[in-house]
Amino acid sequence: MDEMYLTRAFINPRRRGAATFLGNPQKIHAAVMQAFPLAPAANAALGPRVLWRLDSEDHRRPVLWIVSPDKPDLHHVTDFYGWPESDRPFETKDYRPLLNRLAAGQRYVFRVTINPVKSRHPGPEARETRAKVRGQVVPLVGAHNQISWFAQRAHKWGFELLPGSVPMPETDQPSDTPLPFAVEIRDRKRLRFRRSESDKKLVTLQTVTLEGMMRVTDPQLLREALTRGVGRARGYGCGLISLAPCSKPTGKPPVYC
Repeated sequence: MDEMYLTRAFINPRRRGAATFLGNPQKIHAAVMQAFPLAPAANAALGPRVLWRLDSEDHRRPVLWIVSPDKPDLHHVTDFYGWPESDRPFETKDYRPLLNRLAAGQRYVFRVTINPVKSRHPGPEARETRAKVRGQVVPLVGAHNQISWFAQRAHKWGFELLPGSVPMPETDQPSDTPLPFAVEIRDRKRLRFRRSESDKKLVTLQTVTLEGMMRVTDPQLLREALTRGVGRARGYGCGLISLAPCSKPTGKPPVYC
């Protein structure tokens, strides 16, 4: 495995401009890419790419995670939006030990932010007028649909979700077929932002952060998923899977790596 790094930076939401930064995936994406002196590989689809995720469950100290094939320099982020006076305004560690020790049958607690969508196909009249019509991509709504979307694709990413029973949010419609997975939704966001200050068109992005338990089925596929990301909107904070060892309940959140 070539060099891979995992970086963590805490964001101070009380800093001037931090709220705007945290609410705009385009700004975060640009800041993350500026952290690397050399541009990433041109064909990221064939190898590791820069991934990031913002965990804002603790509104007092949101966490910016980055997985990358090069070491980032995040001082331009932490100087403005973090705790620059800290001894370690951000931390980077070698990601290869985790990747190299993955083996079939291992169990982990995982966390990932995804953008689950479906393709809405046009009606019969539209199909008659055009031989080939691409369906409109629309977000999936409801915890049942969103978790099912993730579970159905897990095998191609090298893992399976462990069985369990987690209550669906009260806002969801009751289902006759409850999901048998130990997965729950930690956060939901609907973000609207512009790709640039001159762009008048707003981008709408709906994301869901899942946390649950998995079993490794194909270590190589999982390594690819951890270093390339999964699903859509990977440039906007989706697709980065982080893992933590399964352990006995302690009442404390898992330490991801």
